[in-house]
Amino acid sequence: MKTVLLYMLTLLFVTNIFSQTQNPSFTKENYLEKSKKQKRTGWIILGTGLGLGAVGGLVQLRNSNTTSYGSGFDFDFTGVYIAIGGGVVALASIPCFISAAKNKKMALSITMNQQNILLPINNEFVIKHPSLSLKIEL
Repeated sequence: MKTVLLYMLTLLFVTNIFSQTQNPSFTKENYLEKSKKQKRTGWIILGTGLGLGAVGGLVQLRNSNTTSYGSGFDFDFTGVYIAIGGGVVALASIPCFISAAKNKKMALSITMNQQNILLPINNEFVIKHPSLSLKIEL
């Protein structure tokens, strides 16, 4: 009984592993749309990071004018922390721009071509023209 149950469970997993579905998201338009969204996200993240850096700089300038430097350890680092956080957020936008460039490159590599293809149909060779090509560069 245990082996039958084990075989049935294995059969369920194997059928899920070997079943393939068609993914319609590999079109030129989808890659371009994905590239635009990633670029927009990158610009939003970069703007947020630069804004936080500017706010942190202004906070630090405001706090540095009101504190006295003679006592030593009462210096306020709040503006510095905000500015560093803004720099980290701005650096986080770099992967978005890199992914956008890769997706745009993939969209440009998928093209429709006109190629002559000889196909044997009813004992005759017929020339077919349209073809889809994908240029892969390593």
